[in-house]
Amino acid sequence: MATIKDIAQKANVSLSTVSLIINGKANERKISHETQEKVLKIMRELNYIPNISAKTMRSGAAPEYILAVFCSFDFRNTMMTRLLFGIQHMIDQNQDRIKVIIYPYQSGNLAKEHSHFRGMEFHAAIIANANGEDLNYLNKHQFVVPIILYNRLLDNYPSVNVNDKEIGRIAARHLYEQGYRHPAVVTSTQTFPGASHRNIAFIAELKELGIGIPEKNIYMTGPSVRDGAELADRLLSEPRDLLPDSFWCFSDSIALGLLNTLTAHDVNVPGDVGVISVGSIESMFSQYNNPSLTVIDIPIEKMGEGCYQFIKDNRQASSQQTEGIFYETKLYVRDSTNRKSG
Repeated sequence: MATIKDIAQKANVSLSTVSLIINGKANERKISHETQEKVLKIMRELNYIPNISAKTMRSGAAPEYILAVFCSFDFRNTMMTRLLFGIQHMIDQNQDRIKVIIYPYQSGNLAKEHSHFRGMEFHAAIIANANGEDLNYLNKHQFVVPIILYNRLLDNYPSVNVNDKEIGRIAARHLYEQGYRHPAVVTSTQTFPGASHRNIAFIAELKELGIGIPEKNIYMTGPSVRDGAELADRLLSEPRDLLPDSFWCFSDSIALGLLNTLTAHDVNVPGDVGVISVGSIESMFSQYNNPSLTVIDIPIEKMGEGCYQFIKDNRQASSQQTEGIFYETKLYVRDSTNRKSG
């Protein structure tokens, strides 16, 4: 197994320089970007594995590899459960001795977790729920351990993703095919770049079909079921003829709150109003709601499996792959938009 001394000799730098790079202090000590890149490349070439405590690794029953998952447990709790299910499925299927450690962090504050990335706690990391500030932090730093991003795109980092623009186009075409001509967009105060791409594509696709969405039909709300319900209450306090005939929602949590409040006030769904959203929470909630919710499902379990497979494939790779892997999404047409069921 390669040591820090081996790396220092091959890179023609001091042991302290290698140590600073491993511990994430290279920029602080003004080590050049060129030197950092050279050392990190040699680490990968020599298959350097950080020495994560002898106590953890000495037992034959101990995990041979430690995988970190950084995620925010907020309105995306169910999404994270689905992601972890996919990772666990791969571990069980391969009978791997891998330990998974969860690092909760607040979206936008990944930089505060910097001390964990020094190569002493885990061998690789999956980062989920990163926002723009988190991506900026990752873009400015080099890490000794492999990192893969869940559903985010960033140069020089591998990732698993869905085609956000296609999601928006699918939603627009579906509402149009079901006869809706006055749609609205419901986005969230807690969003990310991919969600904006979905909405832009949704609006652009409808424009191609001859339908415009006025600014007053673009609503901003919080990310929860309650937020969706409260939005519906506000809309229903206005004359019914001002109500949009369909809603494209940022999340199924928002959509379920909106949908249930509409039906509680005797709004005819899908006859008068349709509701469609991205599907990221457990599918049974949208499937068995009454009325059931039309969603474009994000294959989160498969994406979790993809994250794990990437980590496994790159454990002994001399150079880390940086391309994104894209997964197909699927439209599940249900009662909330299915005007043509009969």
